[in-house]
Amino acid sequence: MTEREHEPRPSEDHTPAKPQLTPAQSKRISQPMVAMVITMAVTVGAVAAFYMMNPEPDVEPYHRDEDVHQEAIYVAEVADFAPLAPDVPETWTANYARWETRPEHGVSVWEVGYTTDAVDFIGFAQTDQGNPTWIAEETDQATPAGIVDIEGLEFEVRDGDRGRTYYVLTEDENDVDGTTVVITGDASEEEFTHALTALVDSLGEEPDTEE
Repeated sequence: MTEREHEPRPSEDHTPAKPQLTPAQSKRISQPMVAMVITMAVTVGAVAAFYMMNPEPDVEPYHRDEDVHQEAIYVAEVADFAPLAPDVPETWTANYARWETRPEHGVSVWEVGYTTDAVDFIGFAQTDQGNPTWIAEETDQATPAGIVDIEGLEFEVRDGDRGRTYYVLTEDENDVDGTTVVITGDASEEEFTHALTALVDSLGEEPDTEE
C-alpha cells in the first residue's frame, strides 16, 4: 500500500468541519446572555413591586347626564312649540337631549332619553309636525293595545318587541299645545307613571333652568 493511500480523503459533500469552542470561549459568550436575563428579571420584579405598593385608585364610572332644561331653552329658540322639559326624579340621568330634523318625513323633533333608578330606559320624542308615517316609525310599527288617561289626556298604548312599550299622544288628543308626543321605554309601570305625569304637567310650559 502506497503512502498516498494512507492520506485522509475529503468528504464527498465538501462540508467544512465545524469549529469547536473551548470552555473559556463558551463561558465568555454565555456571560452577556446570563447578565441580560438577570437584568430583565430584576426590572420586572421592580415594576411589579411598584404597582403593588401603588394600586390604581378607584375611579367612579362616568355617567352622562345632559341638562335637559338648558338644552330645551336652546331648542325653544328654533322650535315653533315649547319643548318639553319634565321634572323627572332627580336620580334619573339624561342620556341625550337633542333637536333633530328628519327631512324624509318633513318632521323636526325634540328628543330626550333617560336612565331611571332601576337602570331602565324611558325616552320621548315631541313634534308639532306629527303624521302617521312618523308615528309608525317612532313606535317600530308596534300594535295598538289600548288607551290610558293621564290627567285628562288620552294616550294610545302600543306594545312593541323585546318588552318595549309606547305611549302616543297625538295632536288631535293634545288640547294643551297641539304637539304629538311619543314616549317609549322598557321601564316599570311605576316609572312610566312618573314620566307620563311629568310630561303632561310640562306641556306648553316654557323651559327654564329651575329644576
